[in-house]
Amino acid sequence: MSGEKEPFVIVRDVCKTFEGKEVLKNVNVEIREGEPLGLLGRSGAGKSVLLHMLRGSEEYAPTSGEIIFRVAMCPSCGWVTSPSRAGESCDKCGAKLEQKEVNYWKDKEERKKVKKSVAIMLQRTFGLYSDDTVMYNVLQALDSRGYPPAKRFRRAYELLKAVKMLHRVTFPAANLSGGEKQRVVLARQLALDPMLLLADEPTGTLDYETAKLVHKALKESTREGMTLVVTSHWPYVIEELADKALWLDHGEVVKYGDSKQIVEEFEKQVGKVEREEYVKIGEPKIKIEHCKKYYYSVWRGMVKAVDDVTLTIYENEIFGLLGKSGAGKTSLARIIAQIDPLTGGSVKIRAGDKWIEVGRVAETGVWISWGATTPGVGEQAATRVAMLHQEYTMYPEKTTLENLTSCIGIKIPEELARMKAKFMLESVGFTEEEAEEVLEKDHTQLSAGERQRIAIAQIMMKEPAIAILDEPTGTMDPITKKYVADSIRAARENLGMTFLIVSHDRDFVNMVCDRIAHMQNGKIVKIEDLR
Repeated sequence: MSGEKEPFVIVRDVCKTFEGKEVLKNVNVEIREGEPLGLLGRSGAGKSVLLHMLRGSEEYAPTSGEIIFRVAMCPSCGWVTSPSRAGESCDKCGAKLEQKEVNYWKDKEERKKVKKSVAIMLQRTFGLYSDDTVMYNVLQALDSRGYPPAKRFRRAYELLKAVKMLHRVTFPAANLSGGEKQRVVLARQLALDPMLLLADEPTGTLDYETAKLVHKALKESTREGMTLVVTSHWPYVIEELADKALWLDHGEVVKYGDSKQIVEEFEKQVGKVEREEYVKIGEPKIKIEHCKKYYYSVWRGMVKAVDDVTLTIYENEIFGLLGKSGAGKTSLARIIAQIDPLTGGSVKIRAGDKWIEVGRVAETGVWISWGATTPGVGEQAATRVAMLHQEYTMYPEKTTLENLTSCIGIKIPEELARMKAKFMLESVGFTEEEAEEVLEKDHTQLSAGERQRIAIAQIMMKEPAIAILDEPTGTMDPITKKYVADSIRAARENLGMTFLIVSHDRDFVNMVCDRIAHMQNGKIVKIEDLR
Protein backbone atom coordinates (compact mmCIF):
# COMPACT_ATOMS: atom_id res chain seq x y z
CA MET A 1 0.00 0.00 0.00
CA SER A 2 1.31 3.45 -0.93
CA GLY A 3 2.73 5.41 2.01
CA GLU A 4 2.71 2.38 4.32
CA LYS A 5 5.13 2.69 7.23
CA GLU A 6 8.07 0.37 7.77
CA PRO A 7 7.59 -2.40 10.37
CA PHE A 8 8.04 -1.18 13.95
CA VAL A 9 8.13 -4.59 15.65
CA ILE A 10 8.95 -7.81 13.77
CA VAL A 11 8.08 -11.16 15.36
CA ARG A 12 9.97 -13.83 13.41
CA ASP A 13 9.50 -17.62 13.80
CA VAL A 14 8.91 -17.30 17.55
CA CYS A 15 8.40 -20.44 19.62
CA LYS A 16 7.95 -20.70 23.37
CA THR A 17 7.97 -23.83 25.50
CA PHE A 18 6.88 -24.07 29.15
CA GLU A 19 7.53 -27.31 31.05
CA GLY A 20 7.97 -29.21 27.80
CA LYS A 21 4.75 -27.90 26.24
CA GLU A 22 4.91 -25.58 23.24
CA VAL A 23 2.64 -22.58 23.90
CA LEU A 24 3.75 -20.54 20.85
CA LYS A 25 4.62 -22.26 17.57
CA ASN A 26 6.39 -20.43 14.74
CA VAL A 27 4.56 -17.14 15.21
CA ASN A 28 5.28 -14.49 12.58
CA VAL A 29 3.79 -11.00 12.50
CA GLU A 30 4.83 -7.44 11.71
CA ILE A 31 3.50 -4.52 13.78
CA ARG A 32 3.60 -1.13 12.09
CA GLU A 33 3.83 2.13 13.96
CA GLY A 34 0.40 3.56 14.78
CA GLU A 35 -1.40 0.49 13.36
CA PRO A 36 -3.25 -1.20 16.26
CA LEU A 37 -2.92 -4.99 16.32
CA GLY A 38 -5.51 -7.24 17.94
CA LEU A 39 -4.67 -10.70 19.31
CA LEU A 40 -7.77 -12.87 19.14
CA GLY A 41 -8.29 -16.41 20.36
CA ARG A 42 -9.69 -18.65 23.02
CA SER A 43 -8.37 -18.78 26.57
CA GLY A 44 -4.97 -20.48 26.54
CA ALA A 45 -4.34 -19.70 22.86
CA GLY A 46 -1.05 -17.91 23.66
CA LYS A 47 -2.21 -14.28 23.46
CA SER A 48 -0.91 -13.24 26.88
CA VAL A 49 2.36 -15.15 26.38
CA LEU A 50 3.10 -13.16 23.22
CA LEU A 51 2.16 -9.93 24.98
CA HIS A 52 4.54 -10.60 27.91
CA MET A 53 7.25 -11.51 25.41
CA LEU A 54 6.84 -8.10 23.77
CA ARG A 55 6.97 -6.53 27.23
CA GLY A 56 10.36 -8.14 27.82
CA SER A 57 9.50 -10.20 30.91
CA GLU A 58 12.48 -12.52 31.49
CA GLU A 59 10.47 -15.71 32.01
CA TYR A 60 8.83 -15.17 28.60
CA ALA A 61 12.04 -15.17 26.55
CA PRO A 62 11.49 -17.03 23.25
CA THR A 63 12.70 -20.61 23.12
CA SER A 64 13.60 -19.91 19.49
CA GLY A 65 13.02 -17.18 16.93
CA GLU A 66 13.56 -13.45 17.41
CA ILE A 67 11.81 -10.13 17.99
CA ILE A 68 13.19 -7.01 16.31
CA PHE A 69 12.31 -3.48 17.46
CA ARG A 70 13.02 -0.67 15.00
CA VAL A 71 13.09 2.50 17.10
CA ALA A 72 14.44 6.04 17.38
CA MET A 73 17.10 6.10 20.11
CA CYS A 74 19.09 8.92 21.68
CA PRO A 75 22.85 8.25 21.37
CA SER A 76 23.48 10.49 24.38
CA CYS A 77 21.00 9.45 27.11
CA GLY A 78 19.56 6.23 25.63
CA TRP A 79 15.95 7.42 25.53
CA VAL A 80 13.81 5.40 23.10
CA THR A 81 10.69 6.40 21.18
CA SER A 82 8.73 5.57 18.00
CA PRO A 83 10.81 5.14 14.82
CA SER A 84 9.18 8.01 12.91
CA ARG A 85 10.88 10.44 15.29
CA ALA A 86 14.39 9.58 14.09
CA GLY A 87 16.17 12.83 13.25
CA GLU A 88 14.18 14.87 15.80
CA SER A 89 15.50 16.19 19.13
CA CYS A 90 15.46 13.97 22.21
CA ASP A 91 12.76 14.98 24.73
CA LYS A 92 15.18 14.26 27.57
CA CYS A 93 18.50 15.84 26.56
CA GLY A 94 17.99 17.52 23.21
CA ALA A 95 20.42 15.34 21.22
CA LYS A 96 19.46 14.13 17.76
CA LEU A 97 17.55 10.83 17.74
CA GLU A 98 18.98 8.05 15.58
CA GLN A 99 17.27 5.09 13.95
CA LYS A 100 18.23 1.84 15.68
CA GLU A 101 17.37 -1.81 15.14
CA VAL A 102 17.31 -3.79 18.41
CA ASN A 103 17.32 -7.58 18.51
CA TYR A 104 15.14 -7.59 21.63
CA TRP A 105 16.07 -10.93 23.17
CA LYS A 106 19.71 -11.02 22.04
CA ASP A 107 20.81 -7.61 23.36
CA LYS A 108 19.97 -7.32 27.06
CA GLU A 109 21.27 -3.77 27.57
CA GLU A 110 19.36 -2.41 24.57
CA ARG A 111 16.24 -4.29 25.69
CA LYS A 112 16.35 -2.44 29.02
CA LYS A 113 16.25 0.88 27.17
CA VAL A 114 13.37 -0.20 24.90
CA LYS A 115 11.34 -1.60 27.82
CA LYS A 116 11.16 1.85 29.41
CA SER A 117 8.96 2.95 26.49
CA VAL A 118 6.71 -0.13 26.61
CA ALA A 119 3.72 -0.12 28.98
CA ILE A 120 1.36 -2.97 29.83
CA MET A 121 -2.16 -3.30 31.26
CA LEU A 122 -2.71 -6.72 32.79
CA GLN A 123 -5.93 -8.69 33.20
CA ARG A 124 -7.70 -8.02 36.51
CA THR A 125 -4.52 -6.54 38.00
CA PHE A 126 -5.18 -3.01 39.20
CA GLY A 127 -1.77 -2.05 40.64
CA LEU A 128 -2.86 1.24 42.22
CA TYR A 129 -1.79 3.06 45.38
CA SER A 130 -5.03 2.13 47.13
CA ASP A 131 -4.80 4.60 50.04
CA ASP A 132 -4.02 7.54 47.75
CA THR A 133 -6.38 9.56 45.61
CA VAL A 134 -7.09 8.99 41.96
CA MET A 135 -5.32 12.25 41.10
CA TYR A 136 -2.21 11.27 43.10
CA ASN A 137 -2.04 7.92 41.31
CA VAL A 138 -1.86 9.65 37.94
CA LEU A 139 0.50 12.38 39.19
CA GLN A 140 2.85 9.69 40.51
CA ALA A 141 2.98 8.08 37.06
CA LEU A 142 3.80 11.45 35.47
CA ASP A 143 6.49 12.03 38.09
CA SER A 144 8.07 8.62 37.40
CA ARG A 145 8.60 9.53 33.74
CA GLY A 146 10.00 12.96 34.57
CA TYR A 147 7.08 15.00 33.25
CA PRO A 148 7.61 18.77 33.88
CA PRO A 149 6.25 19.56 37.39
CA ALA A 150 4.52 22.77 36.27
CA LYS A 151 2.47 20.84 33.69
CA ARG A 152 1.62 17.71 35.71
CA PHE A 153 -1.80 18.73 37.09
CA ARG A 154 -3.05 19.84 33.68
CA ARG A 155 -1.86 16.60 32.05
CA ALA A 156 -3.37 14.48 34.84
CA TYR A 157 -6.66 16.36 34.39
CA GLU A 158 -6.60 15.66 30.63
CA LEU A 159 -5.92 11.96 31.16
CA LEU A 160 -8.67 11.53 33.77
CA LYS A 161 -11.06 13.41 31.52
CA ALA A 162 -10.23 11.05 28.65
CA VAL A 163 -11.18 8.00 30.75
CA LYS A 164 -14.22 9.76 32.27
CA MET A 165 -12.90 9.77 35.85
CA LEU A 166 -12.96 13.49 36.72
CA HIS A 167 -15.84 12.86 39.13
CA ARG A 168 -13.52 10.67 41.25
CA VAL A 169 -10.29 12.73 41.37
CA THR A 170 -10.31 13.12 45.18
CA PHE A 171 -11.40 9.54 45.99
CA PRO A 172 -8.92 7.02 47.40
CA ALA A 173 -8.35 4.25 44.85
CA ALA A 174 -9.56 1.70 47.44
CA ASN A 175 -13.06 3.22 47.28
CA LEU A 176 -13.45 2.72 43.53
CA SER A 177 -15.40 -0.03 41.80
CA GLY A 178 -13.50 -2.55 39.67
CA GLY A 179 -14.44 -0.73 36.47
CA GLU A 180 -13.31 2.60 37.86
CA LYS A 181 -9.98 1.13 38.96
CA GLN A 182 -9.45 -0.21 35.46
CA ARG A 183 -9.91 3.27 34.01
CA VAL A 184 -7.42 4.79 36.47
CA VAL A 185 -4.91 2.07 35.51
CA LEU A 186 -5.34 3.09 31.88
CA ALA A 187 -4.80 6.77 32.75
CA ARG A 188 -1.59 5.82 34.60
CA GLN A 189 -0.29 3.83 31.62
CA LEU A 190 -1.10 6.65 29.19
CA ALA A 191 0.69 9.04 31.57
CA LEU A 192 3.90 7.10 30.87
CA ASP A 193 3.59 8.20 27.22
CA PRO A 194 4.70 4.79 25.88
CA MET A 195 5.62 4.20 22.27
CA LEU A 196 3.96 0.77 22.64
CA LEU A 197 1.00 -0.05 24.90
CA LEU A 198 0.23 -3.72 25.48
CA ALA A 199 -3.35 -4.10 26.71
CA ASP A 200 -4.32 -7.58 27.95
CA GLU A 201 -8.14 -7.72 28.06
CA PRO A 202 -8.35 -3.98 28.95
CA THR A 203 -12.15 -3.94 29.11
CA GLY A 204 -12.99 -7.56 29.93
CA THR A 205 -14.47 -6.69 33.34
CA LEU A 206 -16.18 -3.44 32.30
CA ASP A 207 -19.80 -2.90 31.33
CA TYR A 208 -20.44 -2.12 27.67
CA GLU A 209 -20.87 1.64 28.06
CA THR A 210 -17.78 2.05 30.25
CA ALA A 211 -15.80 -0.13 27.84
CA LYS A 212 -16.74 2.24 25.02
CA LEU A 213 -15.23 5.15 26.98
CA VAL A 214 -11.99 3.25 27.50
CA HIS A 215 -11.90 2.28 23.82
CA LYS A 216 -12.27 5.91 22.84
CA ALA A 217 -9.34 6.91 25.07
CA LEU A 218 -7.20 4.14 23.58
CA LYS A 219 -8.05 5.11 19.99
CA GLU A 220 -7.26 8.76 20.66
CA SER A 221 -3.90 7.76 22.12
CA THR A 222 -2.97 5.77 19.00
CA ARG A 223 -3.70 8.86 16.92
CA GLU A 224 -1.16 10.72 19.07
CA GLY A 225 1.66 8.38 18.03
CA MET A 226 1.32 5.41 20.39
CA THR A 227 1.10 1.90 18.93
CA LEU A 228 -1.38 -0.49 20.54
CA VAL A 229 -1.36 -4.28 20.80
CA VAL A 230 -4.55 -5.51 22.45
CA THR A 231 -5.86 -8.96 23.39
CA SER A 232 -9.51 -9.72 23.89
CA HIS A 233 -11.95 -12.59 23.91
CA TRP A 234 -14.60 -10.09 22.79
CA PRO A 235 -14.51 -10.05 18.96
CA TYR A 236 -16.17 -6.62 18.85
CA VAL A 237 -13.30 -5.16 20.92
CA ILE A 238 -10.72 -6.38 18.39
CA GLU A 239 -12.82 -5.06 15.51
CA GLU A 240 -13.31 -1.70 17.22
CA LEU A 241 -9.74 -1.13 18.45
CA ALA A 242 -7.51 -2.85 15.90
CA ASP A 243 -6.82 -2.38 12.19
CA LYS A 244 -5.16 -5.79 11.92
CA ALA A 245 -5.84 -9.00 13.85
CA LEU A 246 -3.78 -12.10 14.58
CA TRP A 247 -5.91 -15.16 15.36
CA LEU A 248 -4.11 -17.66 17.59
CA ASP A 249 -5.20 -21.16 18.56
CA HIS A 250 -3.09 -23.44 20.78
CA GLY A 251 -0.09 -21.21 20.14
CA GLU A 252 -0.31 -21.28 16.35
CA VAL A 253 -1.36 -18.56 13.92
CA VAL A 254 -4.69 -19.47 12.35
CA LYS A 255 -4.94 -16.30 10.27
CA TYR A 256 -3.70 -12.71 10.07
CA GLY A 257 -5.32 -9.81 8.26
CA ASP A 258 -7.98 -7.14 8.36
CA SER A 259 -9.60 -7.20 11.82
CA LYS A 260 -13.18 -7.19 10.51
CA GLN A 261 -12.56 -10.21 8.29
CA ILE A 262 -10.72 -12.13 11.01
CA VAL A 263 -13.47 -11.41 13.57
CA GLU A 264 -16.15 -12.56 11.12
CA GLU A 265 -14.41 -15.90 10.63
CA PHE A 266 -13.74 -16.31 14.37
CA GLU A 267 -17.40 -15.70 15.21
CA LYS A 268 -18.48 -18.44 12.82
CA GLN A 269 -16.87 -20.89 15.28
CA VAL A 270 -18.96 -19.63 18.20
CA GLY A 271 -22.45 -20.37 16.91
CA LYS A 272 -25.67 -19.77 18.78
CA VAL A 273 -26.40 -20.95 22.33
CA GLU A 274 -29.90 -22.20 22.94
CA ARG A 275 -31.49 -21.68 26.34
CA GLU A 276 -32.32 -24.82 28.28
CA GLU A 277 -35.82 -26.09 28.77
CA TYR A 278 -37.78 -24.70 31.70
CA VAL A 279 -36.44 -25.91 35.04
CA LYS A 280 -38.69 -25.97 38.05
CA ILE A 281 -37.72 -23.36 40.61
CA GLY A 282 -38.09 -24.18 44.29
CA GLU A 283 -39.21 -22.28 47.38
CA PRO A 284 -37.63 -18.95 48.43
CA LYS A 285 -33.94 -19.42 49.29
CA ILE A 286 -32.71 -15.84 49.89
CA LYS A 287 -34.94 -13.07 51.24
CA ILE A 288 -33.67 -9.50 51.03
CA GLU A 289 -35.88 -6.85 52.63
CA HIS A 290 -35.12 -3.11 52.57
CA CYS A 291 -31.40 -3.88 52.51
CA LYS A 292 -29.15 -0.86 52.87
CA LYS A 293 -25.38 -0.55 52.77
CA TYR A 294 -24.40 3.03 53.59
CA TYR A 295 -21.01 4.26 54.63
CA TYR A 296 -19.41 7.62 55.12
CA SER A 297 -16.26 8.58 53.30
CA VAL A 298 -14.22 11.71 53.94
CA TRP A 299 -13.82 11.95 50.18
CA ARG A 300 -17.30 10.99 49.02
CA GLY A 301 -19.58 11.91 51.89
CA MET A 302 -22.52 9.53 52.42
CA VAL A 303 -22.25 6.64 49.96
CA LYS A 304 -25.39 4.57 49.37
CA ALA A 305 -23.84 1.46 47.84
CA VAL A 306 -27.07 -0.53 48.33
CA ASP A 307 -30.15 1.63 48.75
CA ASP A 308 -33.33 -0.03 50.10
CA VAL A 309 -33.27 -3.25 48.04
CA THR A 310 -36.04 -5.82 48.46
CA LEU A 311 -35.65 -9.07 46.54
CA THR A 312 -36.42 -12.79 46.76
CA ILE A 313 -34.24 -15.42 45.09
CA TYR A 314 -35.58 -18.96 44.84
CA GLU A 315 -33.94 -22.32 45.40
CA ASN A 316 -32.49 -23.81 42.19
CA GLU A 317 -32.73 -20.42 40.47
CA ILE A 318 -29.96 -18.82 38.43
CA PHE A 319 -30.45 -15.16 39.24
CA GLY A 320 -28.57 -12.31 37.57
CA LEU A 321 -27.55 -8.91 38.93
CA LEU A 322 -26.88 -6.69 35.93
CA GLY A 323 -25.63 -3.12 35.92
CA LYS A 324 -22.83 -0.73 35.10
CA SER A 325 -19.63 -0.50 37.09
CA GLY A 326 -20.35 1.03 40.52
CA ALA A 327 -24.09 0.21 40.48
CA GLY A 328 -23.92 -1.68 43.80
CA LYS A 329 -23.97 -5.25 42.47
CA THR A 330 -20.86 -6.48 44.27
CA SER A 331 -21.80 -4.66 47.50
CA LEU A 332 -25.11 -6.56 47.64
CA ALA A 333 -23.40 -9.86 46.77
CA ARG A 334 -20.83 -9.41 49.55
CA ILE A 335 -23.63 -8.95 52.13
CA ILE A 336 -25.33 -12.17 50.98
CA ALA A 337 -21.94 -13.93 51.21
CA GLN A 338 -21.52 -12.60 54.79
CA ILE A 339 -18.32 -10.74 53.91
CA ASP A 340 -19.70 -7.27 54.63
CA PRO A 341 -22.46 -6.33 57.11
CA LEU A 342 -25.51 -4.39 56.00
CA THR A 343 -26.46 -0.99 57.44
CA GLY A 344 -30.18 -1.55 57.61
CA GLY A 345 -32.89 -3.99 56.61
CA SER A 346 -32.60 -7.76 56.49
CA VAL A 347 -30.91 -10.52 54.47
CA LYS A 348 -31.92 -14.10 55.27
CA ILE A 349 -30.90 -17.47 53.84
CA ARG A 350 -32.99 -20.59 54.28
CA ALA A 351 -31.16 -23.70 55.51
CA GLY A 352 -33.64 -26.56 55.52
CA ASP A 353 -36.74 -25.20 57.20
CA LYS A 354 -34.82 -22.56 59.14
CA TRP A 355 -34.28 -18.95 58.06
CA ILE A 356 -30.90 -17.57 59.12
CA GLU A 357 -30.27 -13.84 59.36
CA VAL A 358 -26.90 -13.27 57.66
CA GLY A 359 -26.96 -9.52 57.04
CA ARG A 360 -24.99 -8.71 60.18
CA VAL A 361 -22.85 -11.85 60.44
CA ALA A 362 -19.68 -10.10 59.21
CA GLU A 363 -20.27 -7.33 61.76
CA THR A 364 -20.62 -9.68 64.72
CA GLY A 365 -17.49 -11.62 63.90
CA VAL A 366 -19.29 -14.98 64.24
CA TRP A 367 -18.66 -15.81 60.59
CA ILE A 368 -16.02 -18.41 59.78
CA SER A 369 -15.16 -19.30 56.20
CA TRP A 370 -15.88 -22.55 54.38
CA GLY A 371 -15.10 -25.74 56.21
CA ALA A 372 -15.81 -24.28 59.66
CA THR A 373 -16.48 -26.95 62.27
CA THR A 374 -17.34 -24.84 65.31
CA PRO A 375 -21.13 -24.72 65.81
CA GLY A 376 -22.82 -21.37 65.25
CA VAL A 377 -25.65 -19.86 63.30
CA GLY A 378 -23.38 -17.59 61.24
CA GLU A 379 -20.97 -20.43 60.54
CA GLN A 380 -23.82 -22.69 59.47
CA ALA A 381 -24.93 -20.12 56.91
CA ALA A 382 -21.40 -19.34 55.78
CA THR A 383 -20.64 -22.97 54.90
CA ARG A 384 -23.59 -22.90 52.51
CA VAL A 385 -22.46 -19.89 50.45
CA ALA A 386 -19.38 -19.70 48.19
CA MET A 387 -18.30 -16.59 46.29
CA LEU A 388 -16.00 -16.14 43.32
CA HIS A 389 -14.57 -12.66 43.69
CA GLN A 390 -13.83 -10.31 40.82
CA GLU A 391 -10.24 -10.04 42.07
CA TYR A 392 -9.71 -13.74 42.77
CA THR A 393 -6.35 -15.44 43.34
CA MET A 394 -5.10 -19.00 43.40
CA TYR A 395 -2.94 -20.36 46.21
CA PRO A 396 0.66 -19.71 45.07
CA GLU A 397 3.15 -22.55 44.70
CA LYS A 398 0.28 -25.03 44.77
CA THR A 399 -0.85 -27.15 41.85
CA THR A 400 -4.30 -26.84 40.34
CA LEU A 401 -5.19 -30.18 41.94
CA GLU A 402 -4.18 -28.84 45.36
CA ASN A 403 -6.10 -25.60 44.70
CA LEU A 404 -9.19 -27.68 43.97
CA THR A 405 -8.84 -30.04 46.94
CA SER A 406 -6.66 -29.66 50.04
CA CYS A 407 -6.35 -25.85 49.80
CA ILE A 408 -10.11 -25.43 50.16
CA GLY A 409 -10.59 -28.07 52.82
CA ILE A 410 -11.79 -30.98 50.67
CA LYS A 411 -10.64 -34.17 52.40
CA ILE A 412 -11.50 -37.26 50.38
CA PRO A 413 -9.31 -40.13 49.12
CA GLU A 414 -6.66 -38.88 46.69
CA GLU A 415 -7.90 -40.89 43.71
CA LEU A 416 -11.49 -39.72 44.20
CA ALA A 417 -10.33 -36.12 44.71
CA ARG A 418 -8.43 -36.25 41.42
CA MET A 419 -11.42 -37.70 39.57
CA LYS A 420 -13.74 -35.05 40.95
CA ALA A 421 -11.28 -32.23 40.19
CA LYS A 422 -10.86 -33.46 36.63
CA PHE A 423 -14.64 -33.70 36.18
CA MET A 424 -15.07 -30.11 37.41
CA LEU A 425 -12.36 -28.85 35.06
CA GLU A 426 -14.06 -30.54 32.12
CA SER A 427 -17.34 -28.95 33.18
CA VAL A 428 -15.84 -25.45 32.73
CA GLY A 429 -14.52 -26.07 29.24
CA PHE A 430 -11.25 -28.01 29.48
CA THR A 431 -10.96 -31.12 27.32
CA GLU A 432 -10.13 -34.37 29.10
CA GLU A 433 -6.51 -34.10 27.93
CA GLU A 434 -6.23 -30.42 28.93
CA ALA A 435 -7.75 -31.12 32.35
CA GLU A 436 -5.14 -33.83 33.00
CA GLU A 437 -2.31 -31.44 32.07
CA VAL A 438 -3.71 -28.50 34.05
CA LEU A 439 -4.01 -30.51 37.29
CA GLU A 440 -0.24 -30.51 37.79
CA LYS A 441 0.39 -26.84 36.90
CA ASP A 442 0.66 -23.90 39.30
CA HIS A 443 -0.79 -20.45 38.65
CA THR A 444 2.37 -19.16 36.94
CA GLN A 445 1.94 -21.74 34.17
CA LEU A 446 -1.68 -20.85 33.43
CA SER A 447 -3.26 -18.12 31.32
CA ALA A 448 -5.62 -15.66 33.00
CA GLY A 449 -8.60 -17.29 31.29
CA GLU A 450 -7.50 -20.73 32.52
CA ARG A 451 -7.08 -19.42 36.09
CA GLN A 452 -10.57 -17.95 35.95
CA ARG A 453 -12.16 -21.22 34.89
CA ILE A 454 -10.25 -23.03 37.64
CA ALA A 455 -11.59 -20.50 40.15
CA ILE A 456 -15.14 -21.34 39.04
CA ALA A 457 -14.34 -25.06 39.30
CA GLN A 458 -13.04 -24.37 42.81
CA ILE A 459 -16.42 -22.95 43.79
CA MET A 460 -18.24 -25.95 42.33
CA MET A 461 -15.91 -28.42 44.07
CA LYS A 462 -17.42 -27.34 47.37
CA GLU A 463 -20.96 -28.01 46.13
CA PRO A 464 -22.41 -25.05 48.09
CA ALA A 465 -26.14 -24.48 48.35
CA ILE A 466 -25.58 -20.96 46.97
CA ALA A 467 -22.80 -19.90 44.59
CA ILE A 468 -22.14 -16.22 43.94
CA LEU A 469 -20.06 -15.53 40.82
CA ASP A 470 -18.83 -11.93 40.50
CA GLU A 471 -18.02 -11.13 36.84
CA PRO A 472 -17.35 -14.79 35.99
CA THR A 473 -16.83 -14.17 32.25
CA GLY A 474 -14.50 -11.16 32.40
CA THR A 475 -11.56 -12.80 30.60
CA MET A 476 -13.35 -15.53 28.64
CA ASP A 477 -13.74 -15.95 24.93
CA PRO A 478 -17.29 -16.61 23.58
CA ILE A 479 -16.71 -20.35 23.11
CA THR A 480 -15.50 -20.82 26.70
CA LYS A 481 -18.46 -18.78 27.96
CA LYS A 482 -20.76 -21.37 26.41
CA TYR A 483 -18.98 -24.12 28.37
CA VAL A 484 -19.30 -22.11 31.59
CA ALA A 485 -22.99 -21.44 30.97
CA ASP A 486 -23.49 -25.18 30.45
CA SER A 487 -21.52 -25.99 33.63
CA ILE A 488 -23.63 -23.58 35.71
CA ARG A 489 -26.84 -25.13 34.38
CA ALA A 490 -25.47 -28.65 34.97
CA ALA A 491 -24.51 -27.76 38.56
CA ARG A 492 -28.01 -26.44 39.13
CA GLU A 493 -29.53 -29.64 37.76
CA ASN A 494 -27.13 -32.19 39.29
CA LEU A 495 -26.24 -30.52 42.59
CA GLY A 496 -29.39 -28.49 43.27
CA MET A 497 -27.32 -25.28 43.54
CA THR A 498 -28.73 -21.76 43.55
CA PHE A 499 -26.66 -19.19 41.62
CA LEU A 500 -26.31 -15.44 41.85
CA ILE A 501 -24.46 -14.13 38.77
CA VAL A 502 -23.08 -10.59 39.16
CA SER A 503 -22.22 -9.20 35.76
CA HIS A 504 -22.28 -6.43 33.18
CA ASP A 505 -22.25 -9.05 30.40
CA ARG A 506 -25.82 -8.85 29.06
CA ASP A 507 -25.34 -11.68 26.57
CA PHE A 508 -24.09 -14.08 29.24
CA VAL A 509 -26.84 -13.39 31.79
CA ASN A 510 -29.44 -13.71 29.02
CA MET A 511 -27.88 -17.06 28.13
CA VAL A 512 -27.85 -18.55 31.62
CA CYS A 513 -30.20 -16.70 34.03
CA ASP A 514 -33.86 -17.31 34.87
CA ARG A 515 -34.39 -13.75 36.09
CA ILE A 516 -32.29 -10.60 35.96
CA ALA A 517 -32.39 -7.64 38.36
CA HIS A 518 -31.07 -4.41 36.87
CA MET A 519 -29.18 -2.27 39.40
CA GLN A 520 -28.51 1.43 39.16
CA ASN A 521 -27.17 3.76 41.88
CA GLY A 522 -27.68 1.10 44.56
CA LYS A 523 -31.31 0.39 43.64
CA ILE A 524 -33.13 -2.36 41.74
CA VAL A 525 -34.79 -0.52 38.86
CA LYS A 526 -36.25 -3.49 36.96
CA ILE A 527 -36.58 -7.27 37.19
CA GLU A 528 -36.82 -9.33 34.00
CA ASP A 529 -38.22 -12.86 33.91
CA LEU A 530 -36.56 -14.87 31.11
CA ARG A 531 -38.21 -18.20 31.81
